[in-house]
Amino acid sequence: MAGNSYQTSERLDLFLDRANELLAELAVTEGCFNIQLSFTFSQTDGLSTMSREPTEPLLKSFLVTFRHFVSDKEPVFVNSVSNTLWQELRSDSLRGELEASRKTWLAQCRGGPLRVVIDHDHLSPADALDLWINGRYFHNDKRKAGRLNQLDPLGTLLARHVFLNHIISATNYVVFLGQLIVVGRREGLLD
Repeated sequence: MAGNSYQTSERLDLFLDRANELLAELAVTEGCFNIQLSFTFSQTDGLSTMSREPTEPLLKSFLVTFRHFVSDKEPVFVNSVSNTLWQELRSDSLRGELEASRKTWLAQCRGGPLRVVIDHDHLSPADALDLWINGRYFHNDKRKAGRLNQLDPLGTLLARHVFLNHIISATNYVVFLGQLIVVGRREGLLD
């Protein structure tokens, strides 16, 4: 359902409900997003990698709710909720916090803690998220699946960690926006 079919207060209520649902996911409550990627190189053994990440069933369960926040046609899409908050908040201080957080989020969409360049093409966190969600988990976009499938094992591992790191960044942004809604309403600065 498109975001414009909800009144503002209904949209913000839905956002809070979905955010609480996301934070109640087993992958979150069990600390499964304590991800890690490390490389070890020795002259005798060569390169070895170690990756810690959520199990596939936990990740898939998490993604069912998470995708609402990153799908631009959803009423809880973080960018449109952020825009709504910018318009509706009656506090320069809270709007300043929102602006700073929004800038951080947009920067995180372009580049995160792990920069991956494959064949001279930078794989941004937003691109990695798009590839995994639309090429592997929820849709059958042939071009996006093909881009993932053409990666060698190391490239796949790197792209996966860019994707996982971006999920963490996006979830942190969801939490921030949810807290902003709660604080704005509690202080009478948001209807």
